[in-house]
Amino acid sequence: MKRLLRRATFASVSVTAAYLVLLAYPQPLFAYQLHHAGITVYATTPIPDAMRTTLDRVRERINRSPLIEPARQEQVFICDTPWVFALFARTNHRAGGVADAFLGQNVFLRDSDMATDRLISPGGQPVAADRPLSYYIAHELMHIAQARHLGRVGYARLPRWTDDGYADYVARDYDLREALRKMKAGERELDPSRSGLYIRYHLLVAYLLERKGMAVHAMLESPPEREALEREILGLTDWR
Repeated sequence: MKRLLRRATFASVSVTAAYLVLLAYPQPLFAYQLHHAGITVYATTPIPDAMRTTLDRVRERINRSPLIEPARQEQVFICDTPWVFALFARTNHRAGGVADAFLGQNVFLRDSDMATDRLISPGGQPVAADRPLSYYIAHELMHIAQARHLGRVGYARLPRWTDDGYADYVARDYDLREALRKMKAGERELDPSRSGLYIRYHLLVAYLLERKGMAVHAMLESPPEREALEREILGLTDWR
């Protein structure tokens, strides 16, 4: 019995160690790669030349953030089958993408139409055009950038509204006046738990950076209390 227990323990440790190595170095599963705009894309299918334009859009977005290190080569993995994405996303396998901020600092995206800059939803349909593949890549890379800035412990403590709000703020543009109106009206789109969107968090971050003049580093290192911030925003008559 003790021998069987030791063997089971050894096998479990070995599998866990192999999985951690795979998370840090997933390249062997991806046969194709493209280096462009300081970003390396890995995929299990050939990468169309149009992906260069997508990466230019990503670079233009993320360069708006002071957290980005221009000389650093970012790594993005496009998973063209559900099981490959689930291998890296685990319980978040229905998400558009995940950022491994704690180990390999890699970004994993679900199946995509790389020729048209579109992510494919779990249902097999392209995601809405206002959230293209370039948006998802930029969003996930900003999670990595925040983790690098704060360190693993600091990032683990970062409130989700700040984490996703800043990633969204950098990765996409949104009509903030309309966002404020929808927040006041209690519309579904501004409720992340119901819509799956981060527009509410985006609005909170935009308010701090644009209206209050808070520096990005200060916001991440000492984020204010969310409920008080929301009350302050709901008291606005308009977004100017």
